[in-house]
Amino acid sequence: MIVKVCGVRTPEIAECAVDAGADWLGILFEPRSPRHADDAAAARVIAACGGRADIVGVMVEPPAARCRELALRHRLAAVQVHGRVAPGFVDEVDVAVIRAVNPVDRREALTIEWWPDCLVLLDSAPALSGALPGGTGLRIDLDIAAEVARHRRIVLAGGLDPDNVAEAIGRVRPAGVDASSGLERAPGVKDPGRVRDFVAAARQAFAALAPSEVAG
Repeated sequence: MIVKVCGVRTPEIAECAVDAGADWLGILFEPRSPRHADDAAAARVIAACGGRADIVGVMVEPPAARCRELALRHRLAAVQVHGRVAPGFVDEVDVAVIRAVNPVDRREALTIEWWPDCLVLLDSAPALSGALPGGTGLRIDLDIAAEVARHRRIVLAGGLDPDNVAEAIGRVRPAGVDASSGLERAPGVKDPGRVRDFVAAARQAFAALAPSEVAG
């Protein structure tokens, strides 16, 4: 089961997350986000991680060349792409692709174009038109997420925090969970206690599930 802490910008939070047992750390290479990390900050996060967790580069509608460049420079385990990206993108990069989708309702969640070879991160839709996808702090509809998870292996995101992640895991049975804004004391500023509590709560909730109960 995957526990991902996203929007990691400092060595201190990287160490906190991996010490708590996070599997993946997400680094945002999107300058418009308050969680953006430049190359120097990313290098410090990766050094603090010390190979104890996989690093995922998170981008919005990136060119394939940018993904290849960052994957090589920072030895990324995967890239997580948000927004409109053509399916052929998968064949243009040399690293695993996680496709983030932000359905606005049940109909879109069940009819969206699913890429067959990608792990899907299911996130809530932005509240405002034109806003960046992901990191909104808005909760996704868990009934819709559970329906999708019965057909796809997903990582669940969208408003998760230490207080609600156990319920979300129990209802959706995802392959993994991802949190960012729900672990912050201010936009882009992670709270170490919330990071530790989120990872611990997710681990405990996953441990309570029988293997057959996890979707996908």
